[in-house]
Amino acid sequence: MARKPLLLLVFIVASLVQISPSPLHALSLETAGLVSASLPNIINPILPGVQADFDGDGRTEEIFLDNGKAVIRSAGRFRWQSPATWQVIQAGITDLNRDHSPEVALLVWRPFRPWPVDKWLPQGGRIAAFQDKNGYSCQLILIGWVNGGYREVWAGSALAEPVRSFSAVDLNGDGWQELITLEGSYAAPRSAPADMLKAWEWNGFGFSIVSKMNGQFDKMALVRSSHGQILILVP
Repeated sequence: MARKPLLLLVFIVASLVQISPSPLHALSLETAGLVSASLPNIINPILPGVQADFDGDGRTEEIFLDNGKAVIRSAGRFRWQSPATWQVIQAGITDLNRDHSPEVALLVWRPFRPWPVDKWLPQGGRIAAFQDKNGYSCQLILIGWVNGGYREVWAGSALAEPVRSFSAVDLNGDGWQELITLEGSYAAPRSAPADMLKAWEWNGFGFSIVSKMNGQFDKMALVRSSHGQILILVP
């Protein structure tokens, strides 16, 4: 299995920090929300987790992406694979739902599914526009070990604005991970730059926006300064 997402992130961090043709901006999450911060002289990239012991058997499982499929593997054995209808864009091991257990966070495009009640509403319901011209919606899905198997621990409905990429980190030092997303629109190609950066936190049953910032974001990187502060770098 090729570890393309991890290698790609290393390249993104290097390009942002060392050879970015645009000025770099550092952002921190404060009480007031996302604010500009001083760009540190020494930084350490924060890379997504790709290994965890999900089932508590003392052996480490790894997450891979292979041609749009997410795969969990341990000791050379496949333990779980994403469904054929999912197009998995990004994967990382997180604890975004704050249950003290690792989950695989997946950024997924899959065929649009309305809310059950929306089938009875005029014009297809409240989320009918949350899909691209091919009928695919963007969703964030958490996969974890539950009742002796890998299952969807949490799956949001179709996102109003599709996520281009995400990161998970304790950005404000409260001991819990925040979800950081770059988001665009369904009308634009998936490869188009994002036009919004958002920070989210778990609210017990889903995610609530903590702060957001408009702009044009082609990529982002999470770094830790020599003083331990975690920052978002964007060009």
